Amino acid sequence: MTATRVNSSSESLASKLLDYLAQHEGSGLPGEVATTTRDCVTAAVELLAPRTSHRVAESPEIAGAATRWAREGVALETVLAACHDEIRSGLEFVAAHTEGDDVVAGAQLILRVLEMVTVAASTAYVDEHRLVAREHQTAAQTLVSALLGGHAVGELVTQTGIAVASAYQVVALSIPAHPDERRPGAGAAAARRKLRRVQAALADPLGSRALSLLSAAGGTVLVPADIRPARIGAPAMTADVLAMLAEAAEVPLTAVVATGGTARIPDLAARTHDLLDRIRAADRPPGLYRVADPHETTDCDPAQQVRIPVVTSTNDHEIGRSA
Repeated sequence: MTATRVNSSSESLASKLLDYLAQHEGSGLPGEVATTTRDCVTAAVELLAPRTSHRVAESPEIAGAATRWAREGVALETVLAACHDEIRSGLEFVAAHTEGDDVVAGAQLILRVLEMVTVAASTAYVDEHRLVAREHQTAAQTLVSALLGGHAVGELVTQTGIAVASAYQVVALSIPAHPDERRPGAGAAAARRKLRRVQAALADPLGSRALSLLSAAGGTVLVPADIRPARIGAPAMTADVLAMLAEAAEVPLTAVVATGGTARIPDLAARTHDLLDRIRAADRPPGLYRVADPHETTDCDPAQQVRIPVVTSTNDHEIGRSA
């Protein structure tokens, strides 16, 4: 079969496939998603069908629709299921209406459409997730900076939607350099990877309400302490949690913790970081150090004004004001 005949046959197959997809009813997935997905797959077939004219590399319809669905909270698995339903239908059409070389050409076309649609949709979702994550991180860091500076945060809370607790564990955290950071030319990248691992590890034990302002060398973590300590599962920085973070960072960590009302955050942050500097200067072992403060409260009702318990392990230390 000559190249001209192959091209003509492939174009004829693509034309028939487009007509079939236009009439395909889908498999019961959400109507708007199924309909738009069908349009996206059709657009991909048109782009990939053999032609002599220049074609764009990807379908803007797919990326645009996927970005909109990501913003609206439509699950990626729902979108991919709809895409794969259309692809499956296309393969069934090729198998039933072609033979010989046309079967191979049709299957190749369908597989290229599958690749284009899956990559475009997944990329759009990942990009949207990263954008939302960056916006949330920026808002959270702005809020932490305001709390550490003792500034009013009412307007920020309204703008960001991030709730502020009545009391916090204020954690001064020191993150030493990872061995990879000392390798020539690899230091900055290794430091970024270490910081990302620590930030990711914070989420599970401390919950979504915890706020942090960290660099590769450490920083401050604010853990809500307005939940009664006796409650099972209440988030708190403990020796065990610090050990989890150290495992993620792949270096031993040192933290100093003090707890008090939200209005005291600037003072508590200054105290914990001062003590952290002195602990490191004194070459004390890494681990969790707790500031002993007889005035410490959680700004709760009198019946709830109890001390936050601290894990008593060999890696947990309590120090007074004179430390």
